[in-house]
Amino acid sequence: MKPPVDLRPHRRRRAGGQRWHEHNSARRTAILAAAIALVEELGPTADISTQQIAERAGLARSVIYRQFDHREDLDNHAREFVFEHYLAEFESVLVLDPGRTAEEIIFEVMSTVVRWTTEHTNLYRFGQLGPLPGQSADSLCTFRERIADTLWERFTTVTTILGIDAEPFHPLVHGLVGLVEGVVAQHLSRSSRPDQDTIARLLTSSTWFLLDGHARDLGYTFDRTATVGVLLGELLATASDRTAES
Repeated sequence: MKPPVDLRPHRRRRAGGQRWHEHNSARRTAILAAAIALVEELGPTADISTQQIAERAGLARSVIYRQFDHREDLDNHAREFVFEHYLAEFESVLVLDPGRTAEEIIFEVMSTVVRWTTEHTNLYRFGQLGPLPGQSADSLCTFRERIADTLWERFTTVTTILGIDAEPFHPLVHGLVGLVEGVVAQHLSRSSRPDQDTIARLLTSSTWFLLDGHARDLGYTFDRTATVGVLLGELLATASDRTAES
């Protein structure tokens, strides 16, 4: 039986719309990548024209204004583009590997932060010059919130399983992010910088002392050289003992 409505043209339109969306997205990404490349080369406060961006992207200048409302909109999305890539690198190493020590994991995270900001100092500073899309707040404040939220989510995934109420320590996550950002900013501002490992180890020790100190206040004692698997086992045993006692 012939269907009451011929769906083939509709399917073609959908397929064409999907192709246009992909084409449009590719152009948008090319523009942002070009803008970021120019910032990295010329500096965060360089007077980079839309014509320069268009030429780097291999597109007509008019295409930029079909993708972005105005220059400020382009810059806001470029900052978001930078932070998304930074956040992706940060999240890729934020993994609780049971075969490694907590200190090794913290060091890898801090090394990633120090390395990325050192290698991409112009992008890091550019990211602080204005808001992200749809935000009225300073972009650095917004990004700190996102980093803190990511850390808190990973941290509470473990504490919830262990039955530990970590909510009173929520503000410390934001403080830790501020500490790292402050140390990194000071490191980048120096004409004579210590090597990256030195800064990463300083941040690692500071983070460990902060976590270990508060853990001791709660009655938990950790061996700094123990693997995460061993530490989690000890925490589970302690949590079980406390439950039994209560």
